[in-house]
Amino acid sequence: MALSHVIFGGVLDRYPDLKICAAHGGGYLPTYIGRADHAFHTRPDARTMSRPPSSYLRRMWFDTLVYSPDALRKLIDEVGAGQVVVGTDYPFDMGHYDVHAVIGNTPGLNDVQRAAILGGNADRLLPKRR
Repeated sequence: MALSHVIFGGVLDRYPDLKICAAHGGGYLPTYIGRADHAFHTRPDARTMSRPPSSYLRRMWFDTLVYSPDALRKLIDEVGAGQVVVGTDYPFDMGHYDVHAVIGNTPGLNDVQRAAILGGNADRLLPKRR
């Protein structure tokens, strides 16, 4: 819900340099973004931003805490491998700590994409310390 409000509220249009990292793979939104795009195209009251909602997903960051390689593949298909960073939910009991297995078993990832998800993307996301 929060991500939908950020998108439909025009926040990303007003703040183009804003970085958002969504936990748990962004929850429901990336897997059902077609509904938001449909609303944008068919309902005038849903055109509160300059582009379809799906275009904003590739401006956000999402963690890998989706529990299965197939779910991670679907997330990557929607947001791009360059927008995914490692997530574990540590130290909670519902965490998923075998990050390398999930990423390693995700269909269709090449070595460059795996390396990006395992650290390179976070390096781009997080500010550099001086």
